[in-house]
Amino acid sequence: MQLTNLKVATEQVSFLQAVRQGLGQQQGLFFPTRWPTLDIDALLEMPLVQRSCTILAALIGDELPETELLAMVDRAFTFPAPLVQITENISTLELFHGPTLAFKDFGGRFMAQALAKAQPEPTTIVTATSGDTGAAVAHAFYGQK
Repeated sequence: MQLTNLKVATEQVSFLQAVRQGLGQQQGLFFPTRWPTLDIDALLEMPLVQRSCTILAALIGDELPETELLAMVDRAFTFPAPLVQITENISTLELFHGPTLAFKDFGGRFMAQALAKAQPEPTTIVTATSGDTGAAVAHAFYGQK
């Protein structure tokens, strides 16, 4: 799967390159070049880790074996994300059950797994924020090898 820089469309990179690089030229974000079609009903029947892995595999392509991707997601998402029904027609997805109680635990923990795969040599992570992002990212990377 190729990712395209949203500011410089001629810059295309792989998933692992995008993880290592962070931002593209002119501080552009990397975005999937194409969007795969997935069976929503099948996805809804899957547990969180399998659903996440299926979606990521469709976006990343064959760059990472699905068994390796599943292991990364399994290490990242060690907490539930329950869908709680409020009324007959309203439900809420609770994203605050992670280690720092912030929805950012999902992105931070997968980012830590992806960076460990993309760049196996030791890396220093510095966080500075007034919100819960820094705590979620710091916790996600804490103790990573």
